Order: sequence, then C-alpha cells, then structure tokens
Amino acid sequence: MAEQFMTSHCTPCPSCRGESWQRIVDGRLHWEWQHSCPADGSQACDGGRGPGSDRVRAQILAEEGAVHLAVGGPDGLPLQAVRALYGLTLAELNRAREHGIDATPVEAQYLAEAVRRAAGPAGPG
Repeated sequence: MAEQFMTSHCTPCPSCRGESWQRIVDGRLHWEWQHSCPADGSQACDGGRGPGSDRVRAQILAEEGAVHLAVGGPDGLPLQAVRALYGLTLAELNRAREHGIDATPVEAQYLAEAVRRAAGPAGPG
C-alpha cells in the first residue's frame, strides 16, 4: 500500500532538497521519495511498492548509475520476472528482450533474488 504525506508545494529553488531511494523489505521492492524546502517550509513525501515513479528511478539512476541486464534467453533474466516488476506491455517486453534493461542497483539485486527464489533450493550437486 502506498503512503503519501504532503504539506505544500513550492517553486523549485536552490534551497530545495529531494531524496529518492529503493530498498528490499521482506522480499519486496519498496521506494520512497522526500522533498523539502527550508526557504518556504514546504515538505512532501511519497512511497510504495515496486520500482517507483519515473522521477524516483531517474534520480536514483543519475546518482547511483544503472546496471544493464540481459532479458530472456539462456543468459538473461526470465521474461516473467521482468514483466512483473516493471509492468511492461508485450511490446515493451520485446524491446527489453532485444536491448536489455537498465535497472537501478536495488532493482538488479531484487531481480537476482527473485530468480533465486523461483529456482528453489539447490539440490545435491
């Protein structure tokens, strides 16, 4: 369930501060965003499950960089896992299969853990 808190909006200025982050909690991907402006006392926050809005992802990718991941095929992420996380249409999934995806570091970790969970426990080797 998404959380929202908002007191007011300001016109962005040099005093404005914003933070976006993702984390894995109990096997689920969560995101949060906070904004504050000491100049006019405004503040806002938002959060929820999944990868987050384009604004949140763009800020994280700009600050932490992207992890390029292959999608589909023997060396790529399972199509189902990628489609479930990002809510892709079939056309978007086909593009991801052709070109891969740029994930945030936390999304890459989440997808790796989801693939391991789906594979089940390793048998005797």
